[in-house]
Amino acid sequence: MKNIIKILSVLCVTLLVSCNSEPSLQTYFVDHQEDTAFIAVDVPASILDKEKVALNEEEEEALKSIKKVNFLALQLKDDNQAKYEEERATIKKILSSDQYETLIRFGSNGAKVVLKYQGEEDDIDEVIVFGTHQEKGLALIRMLGDDMRPEKMVKLAQSVEKGKINLDAFKKMVDTMGFD
Repeated sequence: MKNIIKILSVLCVTLLVSCNSEPSLQTYFVDHQEDTAFIAVDVPASILDKEKVALNEEEEEALKSIKKVNFLALQLKDDNQAKYEEERATIKKILSSDQYETLIRFGSNGAKVVLKYQGEEDDIDEVIVFGTHQEKGLALIRMLGDDMRPEKMVKLAQSVEKGKINLDAFKKMVDTMGFD
């Protein structure tokens, strides 16, 4: 009986120590899925019509490495400035964790964007884009995948810029949210 109590005690202590009270990005997304102030969309990578685009091998590999995209946005309105500030601070705190590495930061005309990743430099598991605009609100995008590589993701981003990948589905989503 004493051995059982010792084993249970060790298990309980181990469980308590392993629990992390710090919020994670995943729990943030889950917690805000049902919040009516937010627009939340989970997008499978299949929304990008891979058959209708002419991609080179690197771009195609990068696109195939993306499995899912989570999108969360809070439109800034006159009556939710405090909520916007609170949510912005919460996301910044989560992303300041050591588990996320910064790829790039940039901003202009009231907008600030940071790209971060989780995983190894040559094997990224998750890419995060966090953008805020002092008049429009905030958006948080989380791309999940397998073997995502920074150099290939950059090539893919350049393909989007060049118009090789049709993002009309995302543009329509953004337009319906009033983030035009």
